[in-house]
Amino acid sequence: MLNRLNWNIFYASIIISVMYCFGLAMGCSMISTFLDWKYNWQTQGKKRLVLGIVITVVYVVTVVLLIDYYLLVKLKNIPFEHFFKGRYLWMHLFYIVLSLGIATFFHAKGSMQELKIALTQKALLENQNIASQYEALKNQVDPHFLFNSLNVLSSLVDENPATAQKFISRLSHIYRYVLDQKDKELVSLEEELNFADQYIFLQKIRFEKGVTLNTHINYASNNYLTIPLALQILLENIFKHNAISDEKPIFIKIETQGDFLIVSNTINKKNTIQRSHNLGLENIKARYKYFTDTDVIIEETPEQFCVKLPLIPN
Repeated sequence: MLNRLNWNIFYASIIISVMYCFGLAMGCSMISTFLDWKYNWQTQGKKRLVLGIVITVVYVVTVVLLIDYYLLVKLKNIPFEHFFKGRYLWMHLFYIVLSLGIATFFHAKGSMQELKIALTQKALLENQNIASQYEALKNQVDPHFLFNSLNVLSSLVDENPATAQKFISRLSHIYRYVLDQKDKELVSLEEELNFADQYIFLQKIRFEKGVTLNTHINYASNNYLTIPLALQILLENIFKHNAISDEKPIFIKIETQGDFLIVSNTINKKNTIQRSHNLGLENIKARYKYFTDTDVIIEETPEQFCVKLPLIPN
């Protein structure tokens, strides 16, 4: 075989292969890399696309014709007047189309990488924005609770100093819970229910027999989660908007039904309308949207006000 081997053809084949590999594949890759470095797909996408097409087409056509010229005219001694005729013309077109397909891969690869980076950055910014909005919503709860509690304490100091002392002692324990839950995104339903008991106990110090709480909780529901201090906001709204006394008691019921935690109360609306700061139900709705597509349900009749909070699986 070695005796029959034409070394001139062998060397020529090596040279042609190198010309195709480096002249076309590496050349198109370098053009794509340079244009990706020079022009950003996100901000200069149109200019990058036009220049990529023009430069690549000119380059590919030029290199293919030079390689074919070397192969056909120099090595095979084909007359130059036949170079653009018959099957040779179709051969040029085949190599040009094939090379442009390879070049398209390199350009598409660069654009897809830029698109991936852009989508990743967009998702990161959206997540950061949602997280910052959620933190802002949580930060509203803390001063809201303190403000309402201080209002209650202010009235108790004048009316009943001894009761005010009990209120302060109980408030310190409850406010500790508020601070502990402030940085949590979700808490167990059991923790929230324990807080509700403590909070109602605090209100009973002020209203005595004017407040009654009934709870009917499915034991299995304790494994579910809820947003922290949601019950606090709902209970605060009850005491904010209703007149409460021994003669006109308020009845509060907390229960679970299916995938909802239901908080309902009888209505004894105050004669004077208090100014709302829009932190209550809107805050709860906005925070729940961060974790679930299930809406918070609000139902109101002349006798009863009811809020259904979605339970979030653990």
